[in-house]
Amino acid sequence: MDSAFIQAYRKQVKESQKTFWARFGVTQSRGSRFEIGANIPKPVMILLRLYFEALISDDDIRSVSQKRPPALRPSLINQDRSTPYGSP
Repeated sequence: MDSAFIQAYRKQVKESQKTFWARFGVTQSRGSRFEIGANIPKPVMILLRLYFEALISDDDIRSVSQKRPPALRPSLINQDRSTPYGSP
């Protein structure tokens, strides 16, 4: 899986960087760097692979994230529930 694939997928599903990367606990600015070729840390890469292989879903990620202390949760998960991870 490379950065071009990730960026193409994100654009195909019409998600902003902020929304897409928040799902994996990554800020928009860091996700942007990943999309232009920066190395993706192993834990994030594992989550991406599981997600793209449909072995984990948005609901799975949200369920686990909600078990973390609020200070450690990605901020978008606690916002608008009408979209999976806040407004794009």
